[in-house]
Amino acid sequence: MMARCMRFLGGLVVNHPGLVAALSLVVTLGLYANIHNLRTGTDLTDLFGNRDPQWRAASQIGKELGYGNQLFLVIEAPAGETDTTDQMEEMADRLTADMQASGLFVDARCGLQDEELLNLVRFFTWNFPSFARPDQTEDLKRRLDPKQIHQNVRRGATELVSSFSSLGTNYFVADPLGLMEVEARSSHGFSQLANFDLKWGSGNRFFSKDHKALLLIAEPRQSAMDYNFAEQVMRWTREHIRSTPAETELRDSGVRATAAGAYVYAEQEHQLIETNIRRISLISIVGNLLLCLVIYPRIPLLLLSLLPASLGIVWTTGVASFYPGQVNLISLSFIAILAGLGDDQIVHFFNRVPQEWAKGGTLNDAVLRTFETTGLSVLFCILTAAIATASLATASFKGLSEFGFILTVGMFMMMFHTLLTVPALLRLWWRVRKPRAPQTITFRLLPLVARKSVDFVGRHPRLVVGLGLGAFLLSFVFLPTIKFEKHFEITGADNPAVAAQNLLSARFGIEGSPHLLLITGGEQEVLGRAEELTARLEDYQHQGVIKSIFSPTILLPAARTQSERASSLASVNFAASARALEDALRENGFRTDPVQPFIDRLQQLGHGSDPLTLETVAKFLPPALLNNSIRKTGDGSYVAAISFYGTDPDAVEVVPESVVESWRNQFGRFVEFSFDKINRDLQRQVLHDSQRAMGWTAAGILLIVYLSFRNLRVSLIVLIPIVFGVVTTFGLLLLVRYRFSFTSLTAIPLIIGIGIDNGIHLVRRYQENERNEILVIAKASGPALIQSNLTTMVGFGALMTSSFSPLVEMGLVTSLGVALALAGGLLLIPAVILLEERRRTGMDVRIGHPSEH
Repeated sequence: MMARCMRFLGGLVVNHPGLVAALSLVVTLGLYANIHNLRTGTDLTDLFGNRDPQWRAASQIGKELGYGNQLFLVIEAPAGETDTTDQMEEMADRLTADMQASGLFVDARCGLQDEELLNLVRFFTWNFPSFARPDQTEDLKRRLDPKQIHQNVRRGATELVSSFSSLGTNYFVADPLGLMEVEARSSHGFSQLANFDLKWGSGNRFFSKDHKALLLIAEPRQSAMDYNFAEQVMRWTREHIRSTPAETELRDSGVRATAAGAYVYAEQEHQLIETNIRRISLISIVGNLLLCLVIYPRIPLLLLSLLPASLGIVWTTGVASFYPGQVNLISLSFIAILAGLGDDQIVHFFNRVPQEWAKGGTLNDAVLRTFETTGLSVLFCILTAAIATASLATASFKGLSEFGFILTVGMFMMMFHTLLTVPALLRLWWRVRKPRAPQTITFRLLPLVARKSVDFVGRHPRLVVGLGLGAFLLSFVFLPTIKFEKHFEITGADNPAVAAQNLLSARFGIEGSPHLLLITGGEQEVLGRAEELTARLEDYQHQGVIKSIFSPTILLPAARTQSERASSLASVNFAASARALEDALRENGFRTDPVQPFIDRLQQLGHGSDPLTLETVAKFLPPALLNNSIRKTGDGSYVAAISFYGTDPDAVEVVPESVVESWRNQFGRFVEFSFDKINRDLQRQVLHDSQRAMGWTAAGILLIVYLSFRNLRVSLIVLIPIVFGVVTTFGLLLLVRYRFSFTSLTAIPLIIGIGIDNGIHLVRRYQENERNEILVIAKASGPALIQSNLTTMVGFGALMTSSFSPLVEMGLVTSLGVALALAGGLLLIPAVILLEERRRTGMDVRIGHPSEH
């Protein structure tokens, strides 16, 4: 059936080449016209997929809570002792005003307003029973004792009340008993502001402790996970950072600003990947073009050899513009790979036609015989490669599945052009300029390489098999010693985003990406579970494993906790404290009217008060302080995030996963999110996907090989290149102590699907030859095998020029695997068959003859 199908295709090309070429042209123009609709996915979920719970959590954190939505500007003083505080404040104020007017930012600030700071004080002092931790109870009771109140008021009036500062007076009015001192001493409520010196400069500014830097914190309107928006924000920011010092007042001050945070990382990572994709695509295309210029003796042949790759890329891009409608930052590398795979099969067609014509008959007869023989091998080879890429399309990791899907589409597009478009154009060209005699030389250099290699096999088959078997067994023995790295970085230490983050950490103690526990549910349910988890995390903090914790319950304890804490102050006579405060104010010559709200609040606390809620807290606290911890979502539920930082920044796992899972069993479901966890989960996911892809690829190729040859012994010989290639690749890399990551596993299906071509082409030609001269067949097919593998190695080898380590590893492992699969096909298969022939000398049995079953 397959042979009849190939004869039909051959007849179509020979008899109607104009129709085939016209059809190809129409489809090309149609697909090309739609390419402009293809977009590049710019959200991280375009890599990981919305089905992944971690990235759904990341999206929710970014959109609901604002994590990942902060841009930091570190405004630094120049080196030296010159005081540039005023210039730093001036630059910060100008940038803040520009950000607020740009429409790109929800909020921008470089400090707290006086009223915001006073509201913070009122929040804690008016609701102090809700925050009274056990270690604070006795101190609070002393301050509320009527006798102590008189001393506190006298001291506070002396230290704070001044005709030169309204802020000090207002602070005293908000906290006449000094209750904030108790809360501030615990470093809980103001932990997010503890890294700043709010007293330096004009006051309430986010100055560093050494007064050499001022921090501006901005919240853009969209998440940093959207690369396009992140780049837009960073372009705007960099332009204004450059233009602001050009103002007269700041021109010679030496004050400079550096952007840091998630948006800088997003910009740099996007630029890194796009730059790498452009680089490897260019290197692959130019490298294969130069290789073809060296190998092909005639320009028309060269141009035709490039058509399957060129049209395949155009058609693949056009199909992708319809579905899935986008490419992600990994699947974009399909251009480099298809450029390398494009002429893998057409070279066998070019190689076979003149050989068939030399046997006699017309050129049309030679083309038809080529379709019936090599055309069938081309079909099988492309199907096996498509099985490998399609197996990757089943991955649950979207970046890998989309990559596999687009490559699979590309393989079928190239099959169309290899079997139809290029032969049809050849026929049309021959009408204009028909060859005068059979052409026996299709390539430069490669026939010599193939002849020398095969002659060596003919002289030393046992040595070739022995060396191959030894390398295979040695590699196989050491395979269990492979260890995979648990972590890889997209950005290197020299990346501007890393340098900016280090500056932010050094100046203000603000570390990189936190570890987050994301909790959803009703308000009290969320707060209660957050308290339980915070308590468990504090155990790790006491052990020195965790450096710092930021929990929503610091600002808003659960109602049950508020009640328990308030009960610890049940013995306090709040009414007596209120009367004592009134008396103390009058004794010190103050009017009681300004402090009356606080006095009334003390009396109210004596009768009990309603617990704090998110709505109550929101009236006091700046949105940026509260929204990063807990928010009410559109459906009426609440989302809270506990963030914590490990003491060791290089630790892959701060809290063991088994412990986190036990917490889920105890306290209910929550999502753990961190980029380290994403890395671990991604490794497991890709490992699982790669194992499944290897299984599907192996099963599919075994089935196709067996159905193609209908002989178990012959099928095993056909499989020699890929078995040898895969195992020996990892063995050689182990020998040079290469450090593997999970990405290397994704190369195995590709090696299998591409490397099997060598065995299929060589053994099928061997079966077709009546005299079964394997060395003659290997010399005839060798140039095409070498050329097809060389272009593939150039395509995947281009990935090694990337600075993105997963692409480098995929390129290295696949290129080496294809090279070794070529050695297995050109050297081992002839050597094995030759030894088998010699063993069977005198028997009238031909190895691999189709009649053997």
